[in-house]
Amino acid sequence: MTTVITAKLTLAVRLVDTTTGRELSENDISFYIDGGLVHPMKKGSGTYIFVNMSKEEFLMRVRAYRFMDMEVKVDCKTLDPRLPMLDLFLMPSEKNQTGGQVIEIKGTLSGLETIQAIDLNRPEGAFQSVTTKKDITKMTLLPMTSGGAVALDSMAYALLSKDQMRYEVFTVQEQDSKSSVILRSPLKYEHELNDRIFRIIYGRAGPEGDFVLKVRDDSSTLNHLINFKVGEDEYLRPIDFHLETGEINLLEGATRIVALERGS
Repeated sequence: MTTVITAKLTLAVRLVDTTTGRELSENDISFYIDGGLVHPMKKGSGTYIFVNMSKEEFLMRVRAYRFMDMEVKVDCKTLDPRLPMLDLFLMPSEKNQTGGQVIEIKGTLSGLETIQAIDLNRPEGAFQSVTTKKDITKMTLLPMTSGGAVALDSMAYALLSKDQMRYEVFTVQEQDSKSSVILRSPLKYEHELNDRIFRIIYGRAGPEGDFVLKVRDDSSTLNHLINFKVGEDEYLRPIDFHLETGEINLLEGATRIVALERGS
């Protein structure tokens, strides 16, 4: 008699380094669900698979060597049933020197909801055009070097205009070809040829407006652009992490974004 064993995918967790926007290469990682240690299957770099789980809602804690612990409430019913992927963004500890010393900014801004940044020296590619047909939005891309290609993961990226006044986050659903990707939803704003695409560096904003954002000191120039939201207002603020570290006034030198939506 042949015994058939089936496994149903319950959850896929992708661990992302907040300072690089890339998947964790660290192997010393532990997962806890409602306080109990669990052992998911590893699939590629930074991605872990949970199968045949009986719980749909639970508290997950992730412990990774040289990173701060991460705790999150998970509700599998809110995820895509075809691929229930959950991205968790882990912030390196001060002892984590892999990839460069960790530099941080911090402070408090009343009403702050989100904070993130992009490394202006490291675009992933450039915008060429976008089309939507039969509810499928496709973005065509330009490489940063002649004859090159653009490889984007299935995650969120930032699209920045050349004048650095229009900043939009978009999510890649899948890579369609060497020069195009399918987006999870249409772009909200107008963009022009050669607007740059960047990986996102994620900071954390607390309920009282306290924030922290970390980058790697891995380059002679650390020119970044911070994007943050306070209530209904969204701001951009340039920063050189070699000149500003520690406690900062986030609004000093910031510009409020005013961007027309498509069709406006």
